[in-house]
Amino acid sequence: MNVAEVRALLPDEVLPSFDGIVDQSILGASKHIALIGDMIEAIARKGERECRPSAQTVADIHTVAQFFIETRGEASQAVSNAILIMVRGIDDAAALDPAEAAKLIIAAKDAYSTQAAEAIATCVGYSVALARSMKRVFVYDYSSTVEKFLRGIAVDGPREVVIPESRIIDGGKPFVQACLDCGHKVTFIPEAAMMYFLKDCDAAFMGAETFYPDGTGFNTTGSDIVGVLCQHLGVPLYFLTPMIKLDTRPVYGGGKKLVYDDLTAKMSASWGEELSAEGIEFTVPELIGVPPEQIRAFVTEQGIIPATQMYAPAMEYSAYLHEASGTASKGSE
Repeated sequence: MNVAEVRALLPDEVLPSFDGIVDQSILGASKHIALIGDMIEAIARKGERECRPSAQTVADIHTVAQFFIETRGEASQAVSNAILIMVRGIDDAAALDPAEAAKLIIAAKDAYSTQAAEAIATCVGYSVALARSMKRVFVYDYSSTVEKFLRGIAVDGPREVVIPESRIIDGGKPFVQACLDCGHKVTFIPEAAMMYFLKDCDAAFMGAETFYPDGTGFNTTGSDIVGVLCQHLGVPLYFLTPMIKLDTRPVYGGGKKLVYDDLTAKMSASWGEELSAEGIEFTVPELIGVPPEQIRAFVTEQGIIPATQMYAPAMEYSAYLHEASGTASKGSE
């Protein structure tokens, strides 16, 4: 699907959000889902404002939704799951006048937003309780849920927070300001120093772009190194994630297709004219899996679930999700 064609369907006020998701200057599946919801609402309000045929408004929303399912959703099934819920039932708006159509579309989107906010708040609450006695924590990559956790644990006093640089996407950098705001002591390190600093941490925390029912968690490349180090050092690793990020495709013979990023500009930025990047491969996978034996538990709105015991809760949630979205329970979304 052509990026320019999809972009042309969006009102001006949400173009920065669209561009930020596409060029990865905005990070985090939860944040992406919220911004896609904003785009759905903006298209609906444009239809009402311009008295456009409601069928066309609905069609434009489906086009934008499908674009993100096929692009952003390929890396994170949570995006696909959330979009399907946000657009559930909006076809009924096609026969309504523009004002009523907008009201129905926005209500469908907001119903998901309310549910998601409650799930994240519960997840963060459990995480804060879990970390209450911890003095030194390690956080990898960037996750809006983990940022809320870092702000939440400050209620019981500042901690020392070790943040690796997560160089592939500068994923550690956004945590720094949140930690400084809360009075935490920040230790910001290159990824190569993770083993040295991790051994003295009470626990490691990261978000999940996606997770499988078998307890495998996916996050930015480098997360697999954190998993190996945590297992080797005996440091518990927790994935903080709402259940919406579940991907059941492996249960039915499918699975995640790796998405690759070209890091030529980032990796060769300081080379100058004396060394050419031409002919050198800089492509790496965007996300990578951490196996369940390296993860102590997933902290979700359903509680703190040991990674090796995730299957039953995951499949129960999948049944609920498919019932809510009106799709067949075959992991085919």
